[in-house]
Amino acid sequence: MQLVSKPSPPVMRLAMGQGTPGFWANVVAMASTSFVAIACSASSASTTASNMSAGGRTASSAGGSAASPGFVVSDASTSSGGSTHTAGDGDVVACTNGDDCICPTLSVAVIGKPGVFGDASDSAFQDWLNSSSAGTAKVDNYLTKPTFSPDFLGGYNVIIFQGLGNDSNNGPWWTFSVSEVAAFQDWVENKGGGVISLSGYSADSNEINAKNALLAFSGIAYNQENISPPCAIAKCPYQCGNPYQISEWNRDDPVIAKLSLGVTMVGMDGGHTISAPADAHVAATTTKTSGVSNWLVGKIVGKGRVLVFADEWITYTSQWTGQGNQNDPSCIGSTPQDLYQISQFWYNMIRWTQPNANCFKIVDGQQPVVVW
Repeated sequence: MQLVSKPSPPVMRLAMGQGTPGFWANVVAMASTSFVAIACSASSASTTASNMSAGGRTASSAGGSAASPGFVVSDASTSSGGSTHTAGDGDVVACTNGDDCICPTLSVAVIGKPGVFGDASDSAFQDWLNSSSAGTAKVDNYLTKPTFSPDFLGGYNVIIFQGLGNDSNNGPWWTFSVSEVAAFQDWVENKGGGVISLSGYSADSNEINAKNALLAFSGIAYNQENISPPCAIAKCPYQCGNPYQISEWNRDDPVIAKLSLGVTMVGMDGGHTISAPADAHVAATTTKTSGVSNWLVGKIVGKGRVLVFADEWITYTSQWTGQGNQNDPSCIGSTPQDLYQISQFWYNMIRWTQPNANCFKIVDGQQPVVVW
């Protein structure tokens, strides 16, 4: 069977970390010199020791520093995916509750290949999250398949699935053994792990197989169809459809209401709709005459949380640096950084999967992120 790749939109993009100078100057300045004070509890450090003990990961420094008291990230040098990095010594998360305040750094693993329709750098999303979290998160990037053992999984609070294949558009797609699936389920249910799954990387429906196998214990699954939501904007030629928009949020369900806090719209293009069991919580939908499509579904499973999103466009720099048609008069006020709240959306998703991560934040110089 011949597979048809998702078309690449005729839009210029910049790799995260290489965006507009004003934006990154603000981020670096805020990350380096003006941490927002966050009150933390000493009890929040309970998972820190295990989270810093994973072997074989690619560690990258978030950079920045602040005066004590605070949590100082210890230096470590580990490797994964064919590259080695050294965690920066002295990264600090600021506190305001005196000498007893400890802010453990959130450990995040981004697993899989990034989408091929966005940024040029394989580490663009990882670099953005590291630099934008002002030392409150440490993000490791795995471009080759790691083994999901208890030791590996135990080093992380949050795991984000990208394209689980050697190539995110064409595969071949990774598979996980029965013991790996069981270890992953145990990490979520009994260790309090949080997972964020993305899809829409390829027109090949086999893209979702590994994710559905790993998520089967939650009852949430990606559907075979690969579609886009209806167009919500028709003003700017950049919009509709590269990308389309999600703008229908469930703000009434208290379990998932904060996933859309401060968010009105995000872009997506060619993603997999989601099947939600009765005990899950649907956070974003679109309604057409043919029915309702689920785009964001969350579920509390044991001590952990599973969050499944339909698409991958939220990992592309263009969605908050506003690339494309900026000189077109019809696009004034309608570029992505005007319409979408991607930084807030990522903060909400990560924080939802780790509700006790009281010190975690994302700093955005253009669209300040509400920390809850």
